[in-house]
Amino acid sequence: MNTSEPGSQRLRETSPPIHAIFETTPCPMCGAEAGTPLVRTGDLLFPGDAEFQLVSCSHCGHIYQNPRPTPAAIGSFYPEAYHPFLSAIEDEASPLRRLDRAFGLRMRCQAVHRAADRRPGRLLDVGCATGVFLDGMRRLGWAVQGVEPSAYAAGYARRRFGLEVFEGLLEEARLPEATFDAITMWDVLEHVHEPRPVLAELARLLRPGGLLVLSLPNPDSLEARLLGEHWLGWDLPRHLNLFRPTQLRVHLARYGMPVERIRSFTAGHAVMVMSLARKLSAAGYGPAIPRLLSSPPVRLLSRLYYSGPADWYNLSSIMVVFARRGSAPHASQELLRDVAPLALNQG
Repeated sequence: MNTSEPGSQRLRETSPPIHAIFETTPCPMCGAEAGTPLVRTGDLLFPGDAEFQLVSCSHCGHIYQNPRPTPAAIGSFYPEAYHPFLSAIEDEASPLRRLDRAFGLRMRCQAVHRAADRRPGRLLDVGCATGVFLDGMRRLGWAVQGVEPSAYAAGYARRRFGLEVFEGLLEEARLPEATFDAITMWDVLEHVHEPRPVLAELARLLRPGGLLVLSLPNPDSLEARLLGEHWLGWDLPRHLNLFRPTQLRVHLARYGMPVERIRSFTAGHAVMVMSLARKLSAAGYGPAIPRLLSSPPVRLLSRLYYSGPADWYNLSSIMVVFARRGSAPHASQELLRDVAPLALNQG
């Protein structure tokens, strides 16, 4: 795995003309054309010459990348080093790392299990990676299924855990309507070009009363405000859409999945440390402080913060949204309209 190769360098070596890589787009959530520039920055993970821009929709306030990489080109911005497709926790060589991951997994699994009133049912994890979370939920009695676009990660989940994982995108899986009691998407929705059809598909797949759990960057978080353009939550050009908590409540209610609560219990430690390192570097400081904050003992201690004050007051870079499918979509015509592109893609 080459961690030194920037995604922008790969694009320079293999890319088609620039107009074929980027496209201008109206607001993906309301369709308005006008947007106010909000953030302009380079690739914070894999530095190169290119800069990317987030705008705030002048009509609804949604934050989206414009211009953005086309669906055909977006994969070029995901170098091999981007996804640490994690192996099974018990295979970790470092005891502290093993403990840290086990603690984080337990928090996620228990949070979903409790939100479902500890009544196991059928669960779908969209973007399930190597299946570690699905395996944890299965241990709690859930019948689990995954969707994962990475061939490597999907294959690992099948081989290591014996999981049922569809390799591809959610809209390609052609899953039956009202199949699942819970659907989870951990750090996925911000990577989607067109969120509305995906939200409509989630509503279609959930049974009445079913639970939806989303984790995604919170651009209104304290960390985002303090770290500014250095905040890793922007993650341009891979993050195509960012949702403010208040707006996400409106969007999910529109698809018949009103939000019950928003929390911040998933550890945002890595996002905070990497963002702080870039902010300090830009100010002329060395790497000593970020290196200290990245050490396993400090990571474990930070769990107390991220499972305590950061969770209670929603301060972390990452928010976790719990929503519940109603007995019928709130706006059925809009739901049917936004499912239509998925139906066309399925032939």
